[in-house]
Amino acid sequence: MRNDAWVDILARLYSEKEVPFSSIAQSLRKELEVWAERKGCISILKVGKGKVFKVVDEKALEWEIARLAPKNDLDNLPARVQNLAKNSNTKAGLTTLDFSYFICKAVGDGIIVDGADVSLITKSLGCFALPVKDGFDGVECNGSLILIENQQLLDDLRWVPSDFKGIILYYAGNLSARLRAWLTKSSFVSVILFPDYDAVGINNYANLVETLPDAQWFWMHDWKMKLEKYGCKELRRKGNQESMFDTLWSNFKEYGFPDAELESLMTEIRKQGKMLEQEAVLI
Repeated sequence: MRNDAWVDILARLYSEKEVPFSSIAQSLRKELEVWAERKGCISILKVGKGKVFKVVDEKALEWEIARLAPKNDLDNLPARVQNLAKNSNTKAGLTTLDFSYFICKAVGDGIIVDGADVSLITKSLGCFALPVKDGFDGVECNGSLILIENQQLLDDLRWVPSDFKGIILYYAGNLSARLRAWLTKSSFVSVILFPDYDAVGINNYANLVETLPDAQWFWMHDWKMKLEKYGCKELRRKGNQESMFDTLWSNFKEYGFPDAELESLMTEIRKQGKMLEQEAVLI
């Protein structure tokens, strides 16, 4: 019974107060008669040779309409809540959440983000979160930013260069379009991407430099030795890593590598048949 056609009938009754029986779709007339008798807010009257549906309790009918189609003021609610109200399912419709939250740590003293001392917050709470929303302005920071793919490098900061001052942000594997757009609106001394040394990581970097040309790649000390010793052949064969890598290689060969040393890395990946996870930096 809970559908747009049914709600439209009730809304019409509420607006017009009296509706000819013959004007209701034949497939719904009997259902409306039964419903009207059960609810008591609509009566059925004989008028000449025909019948009409007549509203006898406006308040009750208004309540029924709101219960069956709770659409009032939904535009001000989050998309997933609207889905639930309309379809009893948060995933039926637009499912993108309004905000993404990125866990961060400040490295060094006096790191300020939009007037807040995140160095003190990190010392006090261990970390902090930056909320990112489509269309929102970015942030102003007096330090640099390193984006990391895996949480282990946020938990253990021994890999961070001694001269680094700024923020470490954990982005959980995929550098989303939302985060990249936010970065273009933000101000950091520098933006550095530290991904896994694999096709996904390289693709993330390629996407990042399209929107943020000055973004840098984080190079592990002795990365060539680490790739040879700790690299994984199975990682290269995982998912669509191989085809993604080949596509990136062809594109970079034709249009240029976004980082000069990236050609050396990709050449070694092709030669050794291995890819390397970023946790190798802690070895």
